[in-house]
Amino acid sequence: MEPLIALVVVLALVEYMGFALATGRARLKYEVAAPATTGNEQFERHFRAQQNTLEQLIAFIPALVVCGMFSNTAAAAVAGLVFIIGRLLYYRGYVKEPKSRSLGFGLGFFAMVYLLIASLVGVVGAML
Repeated sequence: MEPLIALVVVLALVEYMGFALATGRARLKYEVAAPATTGNEQFERHFRAQQNTLEQLIAFIPALVVCGMFSNTAAAAVAGLVFIIGRLLYYRGYVKEPKSRSLGFGLGFFAMVYLLIASLVGVVGAML
């Protein structure tokens, strides 16, 4: 794996850990005892944004790695950074007002689309 791609993977995981810590703080602040995941709307916003990010990471990390291996490494890293920025905007927007998460979602979505298409093109090109 290219060091630049590895760095973006680590940054994405650090971001996720930050979201997990923020969700934990929200759990304490809004007194939502584990294992409950409901009971306070503000906590639920933190929790849902964190869980959505976890769901996205399952596709993002392999797409980033494959794109970095079979396509333009620098472009893959930039797309990865756009995804990370998008996730931050998504998390903040969702916590503030769920309807305001659109910009973050859009950035992350388009970064993922690029990574997946570039990965597919790169892998198919390597097979030919």
